Amino acid sequence: MRVEKLGLTPATLACLHTAGIVNVTQLTSHSCVELMQHPDIGPTKVYEVIRRLHKHGLALPNQWGWVRVPNERGIEMFRLRFIEGLSLPETGRRFGVSRSRADQLLRNYFGVSTLPAATARQRRGEGG
Repeated sequence: MRVEKLGLTPATLACLHTAGIVNVTQLTSHSCVELMQHPDIGPTKVYEVIRRLHKHGLALPNQWGWVRVPNERGIEMFRLRFIEGLSLPETGRRFGVSRSRADQLLRNYFGVSTLPAATARQRRGEGG
């Protein structure tokens, strides 16, 4: 299936095409970490990809190659941590879990937790 079928925004589609990703098989062969660190993609677009894949029962693999379709709670944790820039303790508090549990959930679903949060990245001038 082509990535256009996922219903992504034109900006995200353009970034994926620039990265050479034109179909869902190619997209799901990349981990969240790989996509977030790609200079043309970044966390905001990865969040959009995660949401659209979720609607199709699909997910990106974590860094170990495991695929776990995240639940809404996991997706919201990703947004708070990497789009809104909350720290792990702040993210955990929003869901009534410890910092270590928030870290564990982000690592299990997305293979990420310790990449710089959005606000730290923005302060350094690295958009996403």
